[in-house]
Amino acid sequence: ANLCVRGREMLYKYCTERAIPHKRLGKLIVATGVAETAKLDMLLKSAKDNGVDDLQMMEGSQAMEMEPELRCLKALLSPSTGIVDSHSFMLSLLADAENLGATISYNTAVISGRVGDEGIELHISESKELENHSIGSPVLPQIVLLPKLLINAAGLSAIPLAKRLDGLAQAFVPPAYYARGCYFTLSQTKSPFSHLIYPLPEDGGIGVHVTLDLNGLVKFGPDVEWLDGKMDDMSCFLNRFDYSVNPTRCSGFYSVIRKYFPNLKDCSLEPGYSGIRPKLSGPGQRPSDFVIQGEDVHSIPGLVNLFGIESPGLTSSLAIGEHIVSRYNNT
Repeated sequence: ANLCVRGREMLYKYCTERAIPHKRLGKLIVATGVAETAKLDMLLKSAKDNGVDDLQMMEGSQAMEMEPELRCLKALLSPSTGIVDSHSFMLSLLADAENLGATISYNTAVISGRVGDEGIELHISESKELENHSIGSPVLPQIVLLPKLLINAAGLSAIPLAKRLDGLAQAFVPPAYYARGCYFTLSQTKSPFSHLIYPLPEDGGIGVHVTLDLNGLVKFGPDVEWLDGKMDDMSCFLNRFDYSVNPTRCSGFYSVIRKYFPNLKDCSLEPGYSGIRPKLSGPGQRPSDFVIQGEDVHSIPGLVNLFGIESPGLTSSLAIGEHIVSRYNNT
């Protein structure tokens, strides 16, 4: 809650200062049934408790006046929600890092490490060395680094990597769960909405919602498809996750979307893309918060682990960096 609120402020400021394409569209969180209206009240209270004070509760008629294609009983308007060109944002961060002396090592995998008397050892290999790796056979490092500060921000690989850090007590490494989310695009060119439209959150995700990109393309998603999580570490480090979108999954989209967009036409959805969430809670479990571990947690100087940085990780990203620098950068 803290990092998302702070991160939103930082992200808007950063994008404005660097002319990164973005747009403050606003978002409507909608209740389409009587049983859901109480959940909107809970969301509003939670938002206020977390320092988000610009949400507005509105009747369905008000929301539908704003969005004629929408159908709902009540809605929460979040006027500060927006969209950003994430690729341009990443390129800008890359340029910032390189201008400050960072070196990016591409096609390189951190395969393991150990905590020794001299500090942390990091074992590195070229990615191509892992391509033909046999499961169960050891991978020898081609280079060993001795970092003063190691930030494990490896996303989907953060937990598998932490498990391969000899000397880090495994009690501090949570179980990993992976959930694929597919998006489908609307084939018609004109967008039926000018705001982002979100149903109420569901198990494992935030619900199949309407999102718009800066080119006006309309996307619906993501759904939640739990993966078995049995991928071996090296395949995980090589990002061999299956990002394909099964076209048949769109059949489950129509009924969900029509609860708030009844005029959605048959056969109007086309496969878009998918992403995979690095989750810390599994099916039916309560959602987990971000985990940012430093020496104060695991007693290893110079090691910071980031686990479970799923959505809203992008919105929170600059605040996460600020938080880590303020608490752990003693070098």
